[in-house]
Amino acid sequence: MLKGKSASNGHAVGTIVLYEKPDINVEEEACNDPEKCLKTLTDALDQAYNDLDKVREKALESMGEEHAEIFEAHQQMVKDPEIMSQVKAMIENDKVDAASAYKRVTDQFITIFEGMDDEYFRGRAADIKDIQYRILALLKGVEYKDLSALDEPTIIVAHDLAPSDTAGLDLDYVKGFITEVGGMTSHTAIMARALSLPAMVGVKDAIKTLEDNELVYLNATDGDIVRNPDDATLEKAKQRVKEQEKIKARLQAYKDKPTKTKDGIAIPLYANVGSDQDVPIAREGGAEGVGLYRTEFLFMNSDTMPDEETQRKAYEAVFKAFHPVIVRTLDIGGDKSLPYLEQDEEMNPFLGKRAIRLTLQEKELFKTQIRALLIGAKDQEDVRIMFPMIARKDELMSAKEVVHEVITDLKNEGEKYQSNIHYGIMIEIPAAALNAQSLAKEVDFFSIGTNDLIQYTYAADRMNENVSYLYEPFDPTLLRLMKHTRDAASEEGTEIGVCGEMAGDLDAALILSGLGMDELSMSPGSILPLREALSKVSKEDLKALADEVLKLDEAQPVKEKVKAFKEKHGIE
Repeated sequence: MLKGKSASNGHAVGTIVLYEKPDINVEEEACNDPEKCLKTLTDALDQAYNDLDKVREKALESMGEEHAEIFEAHQQMVKDPEIMSQVKAMIENDKVDAASAYKRVTDQFITIFEGMDDEYFRGRAADIKDIQYRILALLKGVEYKDLSALDEPTIIVAHDLAPSDTAGLDLDYVKGFITEVGGMTSHTAIMARALSLPAMVGVKDAIKTLEDNELVYLNATDGDIVRNPDDATLEKAKQRVKEQEKIKARLQAYKDKPTKTKDGIAIPLYANVGSDQDVPIAREGGAEGVGLYRTEFLFMNSDTMPDEETQRKAYEAVFKAFHPVIVRTLDIGGDKSLPYLEQDEEMNPFLGKRAIRLTLQEKELFKTQIRALLIGAKDQEDVRIMFPMIARKDELMSAKEVVHEVITDLKNEGEKYQSNIHYGIMIEIPAAALNAQSLAKEVDFFSIGTNDLIQYTYAADRMNENVSYLYEPFDPTLLRLMKHTRDAASEEGTEIGVCGEMAGDLDAALILSGLGMDELSMSPGSILPLREALSKVSKEDLKALADEVLKLDEAQPVKEKVKAFKEKHGIE
């Protein structure tokens, strides 16, 4: 059994198709007939353009306009006049063959784009590499597998997958992805979630280990790959796939509906996102807004510090797609670091200079982010800025002071910006939860980050298996601490939501709704099951459940109460 990281949950059964792009060897050759060499090049460019047009049409049909636009951009690059003029000059003046000239010129463009500070332009280097391979394959007569020509249930296995690799897929046959590299924000992961296909990434030596046409059970929910499953496992897997499809079809009825309890009380369900690339996934998942925009991914996916313009574009793209959008300022430290930001080695990094503690010391970095946020939101109704890891009131006031300094600068410069600012803080340190009433006087909203709140409440590293028994979301002590925070917020008229993993756990979310949380934010895939569940119960039902579990002393009885509640109300 192989293991990896689950990038898109679900179950699939299919035969393996190993997708490897063969290396293309381009050795410089003389061209004695430049006119003929140019004709060879233009024929290859025309064919690539037409092939991409078919890919674009298929992407438009299966994934929508946003994904199809990727291939319109690729078509424009194929016909790029600057690249073409330089290749033509090289063929005519240096008398080299079309493949060598094309590779030399496009290599120069790739190097230029990879060296740029702007993350957007650095990302274009990967697009040029993708196009370069397509053109060189045509020029050198190199054939590779056409993933659009599959005819049986298939699990695609690759080192990595480019946009053009996945856009032409026949979704009647492709049932899942396995890649050797990549993470939650890789193209493969994003595409898999957009298509609701199970996917695992970071599966070491998958290409060497798995074989073409080998039958596998891909359990991306648990992160397992079962090779040549026996009859009992195969039957169980097929049953899970059938159940998955039935549930998926049933939940689609809730996609475009607001979240309401049986008695009509609204409990909005928002999505947690890491970048504008998550927008289609959040939409497909039925999100009513963005409850946590993790801006650190923009910084972590870059080799250099993103400048103001790069940040502005990224924030603006999400603001245009959803309202509301709650933006968490840079949350770096602990298990997240930036290679280009010098940070001291700490014995206890989770208790050290992270999140707001870091940004208040790295003031220029902080001000650049705030500028980008205020300018990026200038055409929106408001901007909702949330500070992470606030422990004391003085940290909050210092953070707000930085925003005021930025506003003064923008006014002096005559820059347009969003002046309607809603301030919020993450409640993830017990001191903040206990001092919630005082903090609530200074902000418009709270969002409880349950991952860290649990960790800090029980002094248990959530990544350490040796103390994992202490990391228990259903412990009544934690639930009472959250109820205290919610009551304090309510007294001051401050909105409160939850954006940690508990919000996306259906059982926990039922309790949170009963505690009176104003909204819940989660991974998009958790939204529709919870929306359906909430539609089956009244607000009073949920409150009664919360009141019951708060009287208990241990987690297991809490779980049993929730299980009985679900059975009583027909919640799956």
